Amino acid sequence: MGNFRKILNKIKQFILYSVLHINDTPHSIALGIALGVFVAWTPTLGFQMLMVLILTAIFRANGRVALPFVWISNPFTFFAIYFPNFWLGHHLLSLFIDRSNANFDRALQSLHSPLLAVQKFFQGTTTKELTSFLLENSLDLWIGSIIMGLFLGALSYILSYKTIVYYRTHHPRGKRLMLEMSHQKAVNDSEK
Repeated sequence: MGNFRKILNKIKQFILYSVLHINDTPHSIALGIALGVFVAWTPTLGFQMLMVLILTAIFRANGRVALPFVWISNPFTFFAIYFPNFWLGHHLLSLFIDRSNANFDRALQSLHSPLLAVQKFFQGTTTKELTSFLLENSLDLWIGSIIMGLFLGALSYILSYKTIVYYRTHHPRGKRLMLEMSHQKAVNDSEK
């Protein structure tokens, strides 16, 4: 129970000081969170941090906030994230293309247990099988991942934006932060 409280305390500290008190607009922070969540749901392990930094630069979102949200997907959570994405993509593509369920059934048989899949992944015994499976079913996985990523990214944007605005208008620390930001903006505008 003590470790669980430590984890909750670290999450609370991250949200308070790295999200709510960061010196940026609510839109930029919420967009950074949304982009981080979207990229976390794409099957791009190993490239996600670079992708989110590029996307945050393009969309002028807060990259420092986006990075930790990318870490949602990791070798311990990939099955829980990517298999539902694959399932969604497979069933959506089945609506438009006549497809056999052989690939889906084979995926269920080969990855019937998340722990077994993680164990096989770390043992490296099925790297060839996993690679061939991903190549054969990459369209299913990508379609499902993009749809889920867009949905969860939009949802996280709305929730985080509303939370940040509410905190900054109703909490004493948030109000003080808004005053400091408006004062800093006034000083910067007068220097120009």
